[in-house]
Amino acid sequence: MRRGTFDARWRVHDPASVSSTSRISTQLRRAPTRYEPLGLIASGGVAEVWKARAHFEDGGTHLVAIKRVLPTMGQPLFQAMFEDEARLGMLLNHPNIVRVYDARDISGTFLMIMELVDGDSLKGLLEQAHARSACMPVGAALYLARELATALDYVHTARDGAGNPLGIVHRDVSPHNVLLGRDGAVKLTDFGLADATVHETARSEDLVGGKLGYLAPEIIRRERADHRVDIFAVGIVLWEMLAGRRLFQRASDIETVKAVAACEVPSLRSLNRSVSEPLDRLLRQVLEPDPNKRIGSARHLAERLDLLLRQTDREVSHRDVALLVGLHLAQKRPRAAGLDGAFADLLAEELERFVVQANEGASPLDPTEFTALGATGRRPPQL
Repeated sequence: MRRGTFDARWRVHDPASVSSTSRISTQLRRAPTRYEPLGLIASGGVAEVWKARAHFEDGGTHLVAIKRVLPTMGQPLFQAMFEDEARLGMLLNHPNIVRVYDARDISGTFLMIMELVDGDSLKGLLEQAHARSACMPVGAALYLARELATALDYVHTARDGAGNPLGIVHRDVSPHNVLLGRDGAVKLTDFGLADATVHETARSEDLVGGKLGYLAPEIIRRERADHRVDIFAVGIVLWEMLAGRRLFQRASDIETVKAVAACEVPSLRSLNRSVSEPLDRLLRQVLEPDPNKRIGSARHLAERLDLLLRQTDREVSHRDVALLVGLHLAQKRPRAAGLDGAFADLLAEELERFVVQANEGASPLDPTEFTALGATGRRPPQL
């Protein structure tokens, strides 16, 4: 595939059937006929995310999220990394991971069509709570951390249809990239900095990805880093949910880096008496500066968190997350997000007539099937 373009006939290998030893190939199916932009959800230094409505040939619609690389980030490196992110995203299929449906290059604008999570990021909830020095309920925090660890277990152990490890490390686990839905969904997103064997773009060894306050000490020390950096990041997120404040974040980047390198983690029980000794002990094992002494797998972490959750509150479920999100959104001041004129025109003029042509014999993706993919995360039919 030529760098800088998205081919409608990508062939991807679905890792969802980990036990299968046969090579599974799927093709991108025909996408909706057009997308209608509804409003800006979030914007960062490299890309922005829009809420949009997908329109289908039979008149059906479905809400989606569209991520686009900002026009100012048109360098080949960022375009290539975006392709890698889209390719990897379409491989991943798990209830706790945001689905990627499609990716396109339209007139030099790189777009990724994704599952829309109606709610907010964990960052939004924590910023509001930390402003009041408030802690998240222990049961809800354990539930969120367990769901995140479950997603990472899937990611770290994913294989392609031939049984080859994909070698995925997210490298940017933080509250910014954990989305919480009004329905209680907990979903990991943004694999733009991830390592994976399917990537076609080599990452520089000097590239330090991720947000400084959620890096593992071995990254600061420029030592070899593996999937255990994601486990460390989950520990930071859990600590901050229960402490009511940031762990390593300081007034400047230099001070933050020094705090990560020192890796001094206050006991949670000294800050929150609702935290049990077993939970405090688990966090010390997760936030161990030496990765060889740290809990070694996301699966082990998920099992430990699940045990603590059953001991703390067996009734905690997605309904508790839905309640937290609902309360958060009720307190959040509505923000008006106007449409960017150039982007709106691009979608209206280009996407309306831009229909992805799949290989001969491929059938259209109808609205009910599209909804099923977003709602259940099941695999698309094999062609």
